[in-house]
Amino acid sequence: MSFRLVATAVATSLVAFAAFEPGAAAQTTSPSAPANPATATPATSTTPAPTTAPATTTAPATATAPSTTADGKATATTEPAERGDYSASKENRRAVYISVDFGFTRADFGAISDNTNFDRTGANGILAGLGIGYRHGPLRIGGRFRDASTTQFSLWSLMGEIGYGFPMKPITPVIFVHAGYMFDSGIERSVVASSLPAGNVLTPNLGLDGAVAGLEVLGNIHLSEFLRIGPFVGFDLTWLHRKQVGLPQSIVPLTDATKSNPLYTDSGSGVGYVFSLGLRGTGDIAF
Repeated sequence: MSFRLVATAVATSLVAFAAFEPGAAAQTTSPSAPANPATATPATSTTPAPTTAPATTTAPATATAPSTTADGKATATTEPAERGDYSASKENRRAVYISVDFGFTRADFGAISDNTNFDRTGANGILAGLGIGYRHGPLRIGGRFRDASTTQFSLWSLMGEIGYGFPMKPITPVIFVHAGYMFDSGIERSVVASSLPAGNVLTPNLGLDGAVAGLEVLGNIHLSEFLRIGPFVGFDLTWLHRKQVGLPQSIVPLTDATKSNPLYTDSGSGVGYVFSLGLRGTGDIAF
């Protein structure tokens, strides 16, 4: 009897335990299920947060890399930028320049003051010249040879020049000042015709020399980095001295009027000008 009671009690306990176990399992599983997502969510959000933060940090890193590259490029482009600064003109910053002039000239060495005792002191003609110098940025310094060959005389000049170029486009203006020595390379007989005796065959040896100084404006048009061409206009003042001329030869005796002519008795001088208008081509030898 007691054995049955014990067995019945044990069976009842097992049934009650079995009925309680699923609920307990459900209770245990139920809280732990939300706990896991909750834990997983912060874990997930925390993990991406550091991942996203490095991504944001990587962006500046990427910006820094181009920055370094940009610096490198800037270094590579610095020189052209400097040239552009000065050279709207496309010119190399430093170069030896060689230039050639050709154009029209009007020279009158007695236009302002004349004591040369010549019949005429002015004439039109052709201008030709050659210049060489050094250019650093907008500054130029050099020398120039020029020949003003007119219908009555030819005047040669050797001058030093200093110039400044303005960085403008499409035409680069350049202003030169120059000064030097001028002398004649030939004077026509017609210049002193009235002072020659009737029987004269050989023209006396006439000579002019002195100082020249002036200003010149050039407009450069750039054909390339090394070559440019443009019009120029110049105005020079001249101070020329005429040496005393020896008595002319003649197949007939010289008259007293010829012997007393100031051309043969004294030297003379004149103050005048040379006007120039032409075209100049310039080439650079860069270094």
